[in-house]
Amino acid sequence: MKNATRMEWIKLRSVRSTWWLAIASVVAMAATGVGVGLGYRSHTPVATAAQIFNNSLSGAILAQLLLGAIGVLVVTSEYGTGMIRSTFAAVPRRRTVLAAKVIVGGGAALLTGMTASFAGYLGGQLAITGTAIPSAPLSDAANLRAVVLTGVYLAATALIGVGIGTVVRHSGAAIGILFGLMFVPTIAAGLFGESGIAVGRFVPLLMLLNAIAVTTPTPGLFSGPVSTLLMCGYALALVLFGAVLLRRRDA
Repeated sequence: MKNATRMEWIKLRSVRSTWWLAIASVVAMAATGVGVGLGYRSHTPVATAAQIFNNSLSGAILAQLLLGAIGVLVVTSEYGTGMIRSTFAAVPRRRTVLAAKVIVGGGAALLTGMTASFAGYLGGQLAITGTAIPSAPLSDAANLRAVVLTGVYLAATALIGVGIGTVVRHSGAAIGILFGLMFVPTIAAGLFGESGIAVGRFVPLLMLLNAIAVTTPTPGLFSGPVSTLLMCGYALALVLFGAVLLRRRDA
């Protein structure tokens, strides 16, 4: 496992797209936070600390797709080039290979997700400096929880990408499926109006915007920690499904 993990780390950091996607995730979150703060500087009436804080983390909508794409490419890039055959020749135990990809991809995504989440928060807070708008310090447990859980959510999205990539084995198709899983259920839940809350609390994007990246979850939805655990459960289920298929199919 140690050698397989080292191998996956070398492959991940040597691919240029990994760095671009990670940087884009952090920049997207930071830019959103700054944009929200600047937009509220002249807002009438004066915005509340919760409004600034919640909206500052909304850049996670884009960041989740970027990190999800990293997760997909951790697997599918090797199928696209045919390198997967060399990988399985070096490490015949396919579950070990997938476990190494999960460890490396998930670890990198968690670091990037946390950095992006804190960048979004800081961008929003710095943009309102010198105004009458109250700040939202991280000494408040609700604020710190939302920032941390947003970072974990983003990492879980990357692992969902790993699972989808293992199942589909094609970059474009896997990223398309990831995009659909993030947005289509949200649209479907909205068709049911208020009664859709029973379904919406299981939908990733709605969990992010209404329970995870906010100081106070929307009534009827799961709490932030529960929603984040549910996202991790989705990631685990997809990775395990991918592991089963990985053993049964040819490279």
